[in-house]
Amino acid sequence: MATREELAQRWQRLAAAGRENDVDVILVYFDEYNMADGYYLTNIWTQFERGLVALATATAEVCLLVGPETANFVMTHEADLPSRIVSLFLAWGAGYPNTEWEEAADVLGEMVGHSPRRIGIVGSGALPAGLYQALRDISPDIVDLSDSVQSARAIKTGSEIDNTRMAFKIVDAGLEAMIDALEPGMTETALAGVGEGAMRAAGAQGYAYSTILTSQARSNSVFGRPTSRALDHGSMLMIGISPRYNGYCASLGVPITVGEVSPERRQFIENTLAVFRSVQVQLGPGKMSADIYRNSREELARYGLEKYQIYGAVHSCGLLEAEAPFLSANPNWELQPGMVLLIDLAIFHPQLWGIRWESGYLISETGAEHLSGYFDKACEIVLGRAARGSG
Repeated sequence: MATREELAQRWQRLAAAGRENDVDVILVYFDEYNMADGYYLTNIWTQFERGLVALATATAEVCLLVGPETANFVMTHEADLPSRIVSLFLAWGAGYPNTEWEEAADVLGEMVGHSPRRIGIVGSGALPAGLYQALRDISPDIVDLSDSVQSARAIKTGSEIDNTRMAFKIVDAGLEAMIDALEPGMTETALAGVGEGAMRAAGAQGYAYSTILTSQARSNSVFGRPTSRALDHGSMLMIGISPRYNGYCASLGVPITVGEVSPERRQFIENTLAVFRSVQVQLGPGKMSADIYRNSREELARYGLEKYQIYGAVHSCGLLEAEAPFLSANPNWELQPGMVLLIDLAIFHPQLWGIRWESGYLISETGAEHLSGYFDKACEIVLGRAARGSG
């Protein structure tokens, strides 16, 4: 979690962006599945309810506008953070005995000192239409400031880097436990449970995505989930795991085989890992996203695999496993120290099936630090198993 000093610095930066855009108050939308911006400013990752982080631009004063369940959560977990229950976030038809609430317009007027003249919004892409209209009833003059928080989140500092490092220690434990436990006859769900249990035991506070563990033709999907299918000889698995620690994510992904697989699949594994390594050596400060994207596509083409890639090979990681900025040909941007990037090379071949190689890197002043201490060993095991058909 961010320290109170780090939160205060974020509030001040956002307030300055609001003043530059001549807004009186900024409202940051969050819900259980779109919590990153709200967590970045409050350390609060709620469940069930939606809410708004309100920030008065003149004073950088912050208050959470929430429902009754979230208000109770805030009081327990961040007691020094003000929260107010507002009617906007009462569940329709629910009874709330012993609960008092206010109107959002009244709370915002109190924070600003008058009825808000112009409102800034962060998180507009997830904002429900009904809530947007309710905010327009408070002030019809609304400006989108989502980019100001997105750009700030792109560079990790202080506790963000510490939490990310811990998340990678946790994901290492999960992947190692899964590879050690893998044997014919296990079900996909049982193997997923081994990894999830190891990550929880190592400190995971949740997961950025549901464990990806699929085999055979079902690996040819981006978001495959484990089933009760038993892993038999000749199976090829796609594994992807992503724990969360104090909000921050790590992710590792590998393909792995059970028993003998065809020479074509063994070559597929080797070729895709070679492409991954060609991207890895390109990461560093001052490198341009379009160059890395273009080079990765050229490497895939060298093996005739470029037409089987659905999304680019690199994206940022932080409060979400995949968050802006993304590496592509356009827009073209410069890698900077403090960025955490995942090489996420996913190839979906109609005959050879799906493969994902994924690991994380912290861009430093001099290069790119590999955050996983286990990924390279996992790669050796994957290649060894494929070559000798063990397991």
